[in-house]
Amino acid sequence: MVRGTAMPGVTQGTTSVFFRFKGVGKSSLISTFVSRHFSEVVPGIMTRVRLPPDPENAYITTIVDSQGGDVALSSAIATMSIPGGASVGSSASLSSLRQSISNNALNSLGGVENVDSIILVYDLDRDETFFRLENHWLPLIERCYNGGLPVIVAGTKMDLFLPSSTAGVTDEQVLARSRQQIVSLMQRFRFIRQCIKCSAKNLLRVDEVFLKAQQAVLYPFTPLYDLDVGKLSIECKRALTRIFRMYDRDYDGLLSHNELDRFQHETFKVPVYERDLIGWKKVVSRNSPNEEVVRDGKFTVAGFLAIFDVFITQNRLDVPWKALRKFGYNDDLILRIPETILMDAVDGMHGPWRLSESARTFLADVFHQFDSDHDGILSLEDMERIFSIIPNPSLPIWHPIRSVGQFQGCFSLPKMPSDPAGSGSVPRVQDISMSQSLSASGITIVSGDSFPTVDMSSVSQTLDTNVVSKPLSFLDWMGLWHVASSISPAITRAELFRLGHVEDGAKKSKRKRSKKKVAPMASNRTKDSFLSSREARVLLLGSPGSGKTALLNALCCVDDPLATSKSTIPMTSSTHVRLKKVAKSGKGDMEETIVVHLLITDVPEAEAENQVSRQQHFSEILRDGNCDLVMLAFDSTNSASLAYAKHLEETLLTDDIARVYVGTKSDQSDISGNASTSFSEDASSSHQTMAVLDRAASHCEELDLEPPLVTSATETMLSAEGNAGELNRRVTLEHLARSCLSSESGMKRLRTKPHEESKRRDAARRRNQKMVWFGIGVVGVAAAFAGYLWTGTSSSKDGERKGTLEWFKNLFKRRSPSVSIAEP
Repeated sequence: MVRGTAMPGVTQGTTSVFFRFKGVGKSSLISTFVSRHFSEVVPGIMTRVRLPPDPENAYITTIVDSQGGDVALSSAIATMSIPGGASVGSSASLSSLRQSISNNALNSLGGVENVDSIILVYDLDRDETFFRLENHWLPLIERCYNGGLPVIVAGTKMDLFLPSSTAGVTDEQVLARSRQQIVSLMQRFRFIRQCIKCSAKNLLRVDEVFLKAQQAVLYPFTPLYDLDVGKLSIECKRALTRIFRMYDRDYDGLLSHNELDRFQHETFKVPVYERDLIGWKKVVSRNSPNEEVVRDGKFTVAGFLAIFDVFITQNRLDVPWKALRKFGYNDDLILRIPETILMDAVDGMHGPWRLSESARTFLADVFHQFDSDHDGILSLEDMERIFSIIPNPSLPIWHPIRSVGQFQGCFSLPKMPSDPAGSGSVPRVQDISMSQSLSASGITIVSGDSFPTVDMSSVSQTLDTNVVSKPLSFLDWMGLWHVASSISPAITRAELFRLGHVEDGAKKSKRKRSKKKVAPMASNRTKDSFLSSREARVLLLGSPGSGKTALLNALCCVDDPLATSKSTIPMTSSTHVRLKKVAKSGKGDMEETIVVHLLITDVPEAEAENQVSRQQHFSEILRDGNCDLVMLAFDSTNSASLAYAKHLEETLLTDDIARVYVGTKSDQSDISGNASTSFSEDASSSHQTMAVLDRAASHCEELDLEPPLVTSATETMLSAEGNAGELNRRVTLEHLARSCLSSESGMKRLRTKPHEESKRRDAARRRNQKMVWFGIGVVGVAAAFAGYLWTGTSSSKDGERKGTLEWFKNLFKRRSPSVSIAEP
C-alpha cells in the first residue's frame, strides 16, 4: 500500500483500488465513506479520491474505483508470459506488472497502476458475487502480484442480508456456512488480510473497511508471521529477541517488572501496571503451554515473543510494528545502521580504532551471560546463541563465510582460531566469485582511508570456509573483537549494534533509574575480566620462506604451526600475554598485572615489480601512529633473508616506528637424527647460522636496538610439549608486548627505535641548555633593571645625579658625627 511519492510535509502515500462484480455497491461504499452520507443515486465509476493525511502516520490515502480491472490484469499477465518477460509467480512479478502497466495507455488500465492494496467487494445477498470473487478475482490477483499485495474482502449490503430467506435452512446454518466460506477463502489465499461485513446505507463498519486497507500496508503481515507453521517468522523472532536483550539490564536472560516497564515507556510512552503484568502472564502461559514463558515471576524470551504473538493473532499489527520501527527495522525487518555508527569517530581515550569502554563492558557482559556452564569458556553452542539474532549467516564477524563480505575493501581479514577436528561440518560457500588475474600481492589502493584496501577480486577461491571455531576463553573472545576493530572500527561498531549494543552517548534517557546497566554478579565473572588490558597492533614482515607465518601460528597456539599456505592478502591474528608493571599509588609502588592483546597482521611478500606500490601501501599503514611495532622476521640460516629484512627497514620504516628483529628456524642447524646428514655439513650450517645472527646483532647494535629474538616454530622451541613450549612462547610474547608498551610508565623501557636513547639524551641536554640560557637571560635583565634604578637619571638641586633608589642607597652610607666649634 505504501507508494514512494512524497508530499510536502507528508511522509508517503498509499493507494487502494476497488475491484467488484457489477451492482455489488462498491461506488456507494466509496461515496458514503467520503461524504458520510448514503445516497441512493451514485455514478457508475467514482473519480479518484485523495484523503487528507493522517496526523498520526502522515500518509496520504488515494482511493481508486476501478473499471475493467480484470482486463488490465489479464493483459499484464499476457505481457509477462511473452519471451523475455518475467515468469508469472516469480518474486519479480509485482515489479514486472507495474512496469508493463506503465508502458500501456493509462485510460485502459482500470486504475490498477501503482496499487498498494486491493479491496474486493461482493454482495452478501448474492452468492454468485462471492463465487465470482473466489474463482475469478482472487486467482487473477494471485497470478499478477504473486501474493505480495494485501487484499481486504468487503461484504456489502448487510442491511439487506436475511439468513432466513433461504427455504428449509435455519439462520444458524446459514451463518455457519458463511463463516466456513470465509475461513476456507482465507486459508486458500494467504494474502487476504481481513474479511469485513458492512453496510453503506446504515454506515455500518464502512470506516473499518478503509482503515484495514490502509493498515494492511502500514503494518504488513507477511514479515511478522509464517502462516505455514502458524508462528512468528524467523526474522521477527530475531528482531524481537534483539530488543529483549537490549532491555535485559542485569543479563539474567529475563525481563523483570522494571525492565519491561522501561521498554513499555520508551516504546509506547505508557507505564506497565502490576495488574497488567499479572494478566499478561496468564495469557501467555495459557497460549504457550509447552514453553517456559515465565520464570521466577519474570518473562523469558519465549514469553516476550508470546506477547507479540497474541497481538498479531488479534490483528493488532500496529503494536509490533511500532516497536520494531522504534528500534530501526524497516518493512522487510532489515535493521538500519545509523550513520553515526558508520562514521569513523575518534575516541579520545582509546584512539581511532580501539573499542570504547562501553563496548568492552558490553562484550564482557555478553560473554558471561552466555557462558552456560560458567567455566570461563564459550562453547560452540554458546556462540551460536549469541549470534542467533544476526541475519543469515548467523556467524561471528570473523568467520571466513562472513568476513570476506563484511571486510571487503579493508586492508586485512581476521583469522579465526579454528578447530581442525570440526573441519568440514560447515558447508563451503561457492558463491564468492574471485579472480586471480591481479598481481601476486593482491593489494591495491582504492580509498583514501587511513589504511589501504584489499581488492577482493584477488582473493583465491581456496579460502578455507570449511572451518569451525574452537571454544573461546574470555581473552580469546576479546582478542577477536579487538582484531575486528583494528581492521575496521565502523564495521565492528555496526556488528555490535546488531547484537544490541548502543553507545552511552547515543542512549540518553530521561529516566534516571535506567541510565546504567547492572553488571552480572562478580562470582560469575572470570579473573581475566578484572584485569586491565592494552591492545597493540603489530605488522609482521619478512622474505619469502622466512618462516614468519609458521612463527605467527606458533605464537597463536595453532595445532600444526608448520602447516602453512601462501596467501595473497594480509591476515590478522590475535594472541595475548600477561605482564607485570609497576603502578605508583599513595601507598608506594605496587605491582600490577595487565593483559596485552597483540594483534599481529601477517603481510604477504610482494613481488619485485610491486616495489613502488608496496612502499605506498605501507606508508599508508604506518603513518599517524596506526602501528605499534613492526616485526622484521628473517631466516637465521639464510643471509639473503636478513638482507631482505634490512631492505624493508630502510625503504619502509622511519626512525619514529618501533621495530624488532626476529630470527626464525634457529634449530635447523642442530643434529636432528638424520643419518644422511654428515657432521661437516651440519657444522657448516651451524657456522652459517651464527654468522647470520652475528650480522643481525651487529646491525641492531649499530642502530642502538635490542638484540634480535632468536626462536623457532618447531617442537624444539615454541611448539615444544609441556611447560618448555609455554615458557618459550611466553618469553617471546612478553618481549614483543614490552616492545610495544616501552613508553608506558611503570614498564621496562626497551630500545625499539633507532638511536632512541641517544636522541632522548640529546633532547634532554638541549632542554637543559635552553633552561640555563633562559635563566642567564632573566638574571641579566633583572641586573640591568636594578642598575638602572640604582643609578637613575634625575638631578638634585645642586646638580648631582640621583637615582630613584637614592634613598635606599643612603641607608648604607656611613654618616660622620656632627661637631660644633665654638667661636673664640
